Amino acid sequence: MEQIRNYSLDEFEELILNQFKNIFDLELLILKGHIITEFTINCYLENLSNKTEANFFKERYNHSLKIGMIEHFGKFGEKSTGLIKSLRLLNKIRNGIAHTLTVNENLIQEYINSVIQIASEDFINPDYEIRLRFSMATGYLCAEIFREYYDQREKE
Repeated sequence: MEQIRNYSLDEFEELILNQFKNIFDLELLILKGHIITEFTINCYLENLSNKTEANFFKERYNHSLKIGMIEHFGKFGEKSTGLIKSLRLLNKIRNGIAHTLTVNENLIQEYINSVIQIASEDFINPDYEIRLRFSMATGYLCAEIFREYYDQREKE
C-alpha cells in the first residue's frame, strides 16, 4: 500500500470511502481502520524524516512508537493533543481485538467522542449506529494526518 504516498487528496478520500463503505462487521472495520491509519502515519513520518529514502512501511516501529513520534515531531497545532489521544484510543481498541478477541464499545464511544472534540460537535450524528460513527471518526482522523502530509509534500 506504499502507493498511498503519491495519492492526491481526492484519491485518498476515495480510498477511505471504498475501504469502509461495505463493511458491516465492526471488528473488521476496526482492523481496517487501524491499518489505514497506520499507512497514513507512515507517509507523514516519512515526510518528517531527515533520511531521503525513508520507508516507514518497512521499518519495524510498532504503532505505539509511531504515535509517540507524531506526538514529539508532528505539526498539528491546537489539534495535536486531541489527535494523539484519538490515535492512542484507536490503538487500544485494536489491541483489545488482537489480544483478547473483544470489542469494548465504551472505548469505541470514547474514541468517537475524542475525534468529535477535534472535528466539531455536530460532525457525527449520535443517532447513527456505532459502525458508521466509528467509520466517520476514523476517516476524519486519517484525513487530518493525510492533509498535513499532503500539504508538506506539495511544498517540497
